[in-house]
Amino acid sequence: MESSICPSKLKELIDNTISKLNADCTSLLGRNFGISKPNIEISTLGNLIESNDRNYFLIKSELEESYHGNICTILQLKDAIKIGSILLGSNDAEIKVKLEKEDLDEDCTDGVTEFSGQFSGIIDSVFRNKLSKPVHIKLSSCTTINKDNASDILQDSLSDEYLHLSSLLLIKGFDTGQYNMFFPIESVDEFFGETIHEKTTNVLITDNSVADVRKIKKYLINTPFKVICSTNAKETFTILQKEKIHLILLELNLPLQNGIEICKSIKKTPYTRGIPLVMISGKPTQEAVIESLQAGARDFLVKPFNKEQLLKKINKFKVKEKPATLF
Repeated sequence: MESSICPSKLKELIDNTISKLNADCTSLLGRNFGISKPNIEISTLGNLIESNDRNYFLIKSELEESYHGNICTILQLKDAIKIGSILLGSNDAEIKVKLEKEDLDEDCTDGVTEFSGQFSGIIDSVFRNKLSKPVHIKLSSCTTINKDNASDILQDSLSDEYLHLSSLLLIKGFDTGQYNMFFPIESVDEFFGETIHEKTTNVLITDNSVADVRKIKKYLINTPFKVICSTNAKETFTILQKEKIHLILLELNLPLQNGIEICKSIKKTPYTRGIPLVMISGKPTQEAVIESLQAGARDFLVKPFNKEQLLKKINKFKVKEKPATLF
C-alpha cells in the first residue's frame, strides 16, 4: 500500500478489519477463509462491474451515527455461491456442481444473505474499537449484480470515486476467488483527519446547505483542493482572517446577507479582494448573474453540477507550486 494513497491510520484500520474478517469468517464457515493483503487504488464501482461480463454479489454496508456513506463489498458470484452453500451444509461435490452452472438458488441466497449480515457486523466491531466517535455499520442491501443491472442497483454511486481494495479470496477446498471492497474516500478525513491527496489549494465554501457542501467536498476529495466550510458572512470573514484561502465558492441565496453583499465586502477588504470568487446558485436569474460579476465574482456556477463541471470552473485557480499566501 502506497502511503500517498492509503494514509497510516487508515491502513491500520484496513489491516485490522481484514484480520478480523479472516478469523471470524473462518469460524462462521467452519473452514479456512482468507482475504489476502489488498492492492489499493482510487476507482469507481462502474470500472469494476461494467468492464467485463462477470456476475458479482454486492454486500452494501451503511455507516451510521457520527459518519455517513457506504462500504461496498463485491464478490464474484461463484464465491457467494461457495459461501451460501457451505452455510447450508452442502458438500464440496454439490457446491462444485452449482459453481459450474453459477446457480445461486433460493436456499443459497438465504445463506449468503445471512453471511452478509454477519460480515457487516464484523466490520462494525472493528470500527467501533478504532474510531473516536460513535459508529454503527449495518447491512443495507445484498444482491447479485452485473453490468446489465448495475445502473439500476447503484444509480448515482456507480461513478463515485472510492478507495478500491482488491484481493485474492481463499476458501479451503476451492479455487482462488476475488475480493473487492470499495471504501468511501470522504470517510478518510472524517475518521482520522487524513487525506489521500496532497492539498495545495485552500477552497472556502460558503453555503448553508449541508447536502450541497457534502457533495462539493466529495467531488474535491481526490484533488489538490482542500475544502474549508462556512454557512454565513460572519463565519466567512472569521475564516478569511485566520486561514490562507486561494479560492471562494459562494452561494448566492443565503439568509441574513446574500452572496452578492458578501462578495462586495470581500472585494472591498484589502487582504481578501484578490481572492478569486465563484458564485454558485440554483436557477439564477440573468440579472443575478450580471450583478454577481459586477460585484467582483470571477465566474458563476449553476446548481446542480457534476464533478467535471465543478473542476472545469475552478481548475484555472489551482495553485501548483506556489506556497499558500493571503495576498
